[in-house]
Amino acid sequence: MKRVISLLIVLAMTILAVAACGGGGDATTTAPITTDTTTAAATTAVTTKATEATTLATTVKTTAAPKVADIDPTGPVQGDKDPILHLDFEPENIEGNVIKNVVGGGLDATVTGNPEYMTSPTGGSAIRFGTTNVFDFLTIANDERLNFTTSDEFTVDFWYMLDKDASGWENLFSKGSQNNGWYGVWLGTNDSANQGVCWGGDTGNYKIGSIYSKYVWHHITVVHKNGALFMYLDGKLVNETSSKNYTSAGPMYIGGRNSSDAADIATAQFNGAIDDFKIYDYAFEVTAKSIHAADAGSFTYTDKDGKSITLPYRVYFPTDYKENTDKEYPVLFFLHGHGECGTDNAKQLQVFGANKLLDDIAEMDNCIILAPQTTCDGATNVTEWVASGSGTPGVHQWDSSAGGLHSRKGALEEITYTLGLQAAEALLVDFIEKNRVDENRIYIGGISMGGCGTWELIARRPDLFAAAVPVCGAGIVSSAKDLVNIDIWTFHGLTDPTVWPDGSKDMEAAIKAEGGTKIHATYFPGVGHSVWNNAYNAKNADGLTAAQWLLQQTKAD
Repeated sequence: MKRVISLLIVLAMTILAVAACGGGGDATTTAPITTDTTTAAATTAVTTKATEATTLATTVKTTAAPKVADIDPTGPVQGDKDPILHLDFEPENIEGNVIKNVVGGGLDATVTGNPEYMTSPTGGSAIRFGTTNVFDFLTIANDERLNFTTSDEFTVDFWYMLDKDASGWENLFSKGSQNNGWYGVWLGTNDSANQGVCWGGDTGNYKIGSIYSKYVWHHITVVHKNGALFMYLDGKLVNETSSKNYTSAGPMYIGGRNSSDAADIATAQFNGAIDDFKIYDYAFEVTAKSIHAADAGSFTYTDKDGKSITLPYRVYFPTDYKENTDKEYPVLFFLHGHGECGTDNAKQLQVFGANKLLDDIAEMDNCIILAPQTTCDGATNVTEWVASGSGTPGVHQWDSSAGGLHSRKGALEEITYTLGLQAAEALLVDFIEKNRVDENRIYIGGISMGGCGTWELIARRPDLFAAAVPVCGAGIVSSAKDLVNIDIWTFHGLTDPTVWPDGSKDMEAAIKAEGGTKIHATYFPGVGHSVWNNAYNAKNADGLTAAQWLLQQTKAD
């Protein structure tokens, strides 16, 4: 009911303030080299600078009535279940120094200090900290219901208002021991990257909003789903990251944060108000166009010899997929690198940070993305996308001690078809059969080990793919004659010691020698193995990025 009242109040406001969010810039990259005039790279280095904007033109007196930020109605959608914790700060739910959990079942908050109460943005009462010289905070005893692993879903949802600029790490709330698995929202002022209202813990800090938006009620929602965290400010997605493990023996604090393992010690006074504090043991529906909103699944494959493997995978559907029941969609099949091996079903969506190719495809919102994850096999040529064992136990051909991986020689049938790549192919075929896929627009891409897997899978199934974008991968030279009808844009750093540039150069030359005209290559002088950001930001002569170029390709051409 308070949320309904809140929305009515928000709609009735005639003067609204919105918190501004800052962003980081990309580093300047060396201009790439292309080997054909039709795809001459035009990488433009754009350096951006994080900026902050105040929401109020003049200083608002503490006696002025707080404003309420405009709420985007397209934000995350609450489910039917009640929260496990709800503090509404209404007088009828306060008994002495205890603020009762509205839904019952424990998780009540004990008051320390002399917090005040004020009119809330939801039409009731809110709690206000830091108005006197007495330190104010709330404590909720440790409870397993407030601990979340990477596989758990949860949502944190509350209103907050700042009274004054932060003077240190001031905490709106935190759960857990400071040095072990804690999480919360605080004001970060120690450096420009984290300056603002941040979500974080001992696993890192992620900016949500500006600390300069004083005397304005804002709404925060943090959703943990499918191995990812989505941070919303006033209904708008402002940041996201991969999931972390939020389990700790410490209590939950509101209005302060723990400075030690002692349950009765807190510091970092928050100067402001909080209302309608809720935690749910499920994830709100995430409506943003984000690769991290992709659904999760798993696929089990058994080969002809009875060996089995299960691949976790993520699948992103365009937002209109359910409604357009007669429409078929292109699909991008993405193979991660060796650094993203695992079973968390999350790392394959990133590559030491954001994966711009996947982010760009999701932002365009007109293509399915299917991204499986496999495990490291210790160079035994079993579960990884490609057979890369050097012959020395535990050493891959791409390891420095083995000299790095070069283009792959020998006949295709003589190269071990790993169980991992067999399973990946089977997953893609099964997915195509069960979903509305445009079979003239099936694409594949990958980086490093996944770039090698991309080259190998198009060699083994040239009938399946319309286009491929391998990055720092090594192809199988003998397969060139089978690849002349596939549109390929390959990328490589010219100083790559891990997968040597000949992994792409030899493939380009071999395909052209077979009469192929659809192979394009972009090389980056002075760039080593970590070339993916250069690749996905590069543009061809038509001004297209890899993502944009990919979606223009079709077998019908």
